[in-house]
Amino acid sequence: MWCVEMTRHTRRQFLRAGGTTAVASVGGISFVASARTESTSGWSAVESPTNKTLNGVVDTAEGPFAVGGGGDVLARRQSGWEKVVEYGPQARSRPLTGVGVTDDGTRIWFVGGSGVIGEYDVVTETLTNYSAPKGKTSTWEDVAVTGKGGESERLYFVNGSGELLVGVRQSSGAMKYEDVRKPGGGSTIPGIDFHTRTKGHVCSTSQFVAETTDGGVEWTRIGIDFAGQNFFDIASVGMEDVNVAGGGGIVYRYDGFRWTPHVIDDGRQAIRSIDRDGEKGLAAGSGGKVYERRSAGQWRRTVTSVETQFRGVSRGSNGVDVAVGAGGTIVERVVDGGDAGRTTTTTAVTTAATLPSISDTSKTVREYAEGEWVS
Repeated sequence: MWCVEMTRHTRRQFLRAGGTTAVASVGGISFVASARTESTSGWSAVESPTNKTLNGVVDTAEGPFAVGGGGDVLARRQSGWEKVVEYGPQARSRPLTGVGVTDDGTRIWFVGGSGVIGEYDVVTETLTNYSAPKGKTSTWEDVAVTGKGGESERLYFVNGSGELLVGVRQSSGAMKYEDVRKPGGGSTIPGIDFHTRTKGHVCSTSQFVAETTDGGVEWTRIGIDFAGQNFFDIASVGMEDVNVAGGGGIVYRYDGFRWTPHVIDDGRQAIRSIDRDGEKGLAAGSGGKVYERRSAGQWRRTVTSVETQFRGVSRGSNGVDVAVGAGGTIVERVVDGGDAGRTTTTTAVTTAATLPSISDTSKTVREYAEGEWVS
C-alpha cells in the first residue's frame, strides 16, 4: 500500500515502502572539496532510439522514462530503450524540457516549449495533452508532481518568465488551475521539487532559492546570496535538507540554517541535474561525469565512457540508475540485483581515475591511478 505521508524522495522517483531518513550536517560557507572517485563504475552507454538531446529522466512503476528534443518520450524495455511518444502531446515536435512522476509511479508529466504539457500513463500507454493552460504558451522549464496518478495529482509548472502555475486534479478527473505566481522574482526557474504535497523549493537563474509550506501560495527566499554561479536543478528532500546543482562543479547543501557549497568536480564543470532519495543521491553534468552521494557533502565521481553533457539523472528504485544528455546519450548502471537477465548493447566503460588535488593541474584525470581525492 502506498503511503502518501512518506516524504523523503524527489520528483524523479515514486514512493515505495521502506523509505530512508535523510541526513544533513551543519557546515560553514567556505568551499569544500568533496569528491571521490571509484575505478569500477558500472556505468555503461546503451543504444538510444534518438539522436536528439534528452533533458530529463524519471523512475516509474514500469521502469525509467526519458524526455527530450522533438517531443520524444523514451521508455526502457527488456529489449532496450524505445520511443513511445514522438513529436510530443501536440504532435508539433516541441522540445520537452522537464519531467516528473506521480507518487504511485503510474503516470509521468512532462513540459516543454510553447506551453507544452503532457501526461503519459505508463501502464495503459495513454497520452493526454494539457498544453497551454490559462493561455500560457511560454516554455515550461520544469514540473514537480505529487499525488496518485489520475486521482489526486497536484502539479507545479514553472517557466522561463519565473512563473509558477499549480494544477490540481478534481474528483471529476478534470484539472483545476490556481492563480499564477512568481516565486523567483521574474527570473527563469530551471528547477522545482516538492518533498510533500505542500512543501517544496524552487531555484532561479538569478541565484535565488525559495521555499513554500502551503502548496505554492507564499514563498520565502532562503538564499543563496554568495553563490556567484548559475543554478540548474534542485532536490528537495526536507525543509532542512535541500541540494542545488550549480555551475563551477558545485552542489550547494542547505541544512535549514545555512548553505554550504561543495566542489564535487575539480574541473569545475557544471552540475546540471541532481536526484535525491533519502541519504542516497545522484548528480550528473558536463564531461560525461556522474556523482554519487556518499554522505552529507561527500560525493563520489565517476567518468563514464561518453564525453557529453548530461542533462538528467535518476536513481532507480528497480535497480537501474540512468543519466541522459546531449545527442540522445543514455548511460545506465544496474545495481542491487536489478534487471536480472536483460541483454543490452553496451560500450566499454572508461575507468574513472583518482582526481588530483585542486592545486595539482599538471595531469589530466585519466592519467591518475585508482584511489580517492578528498579535502
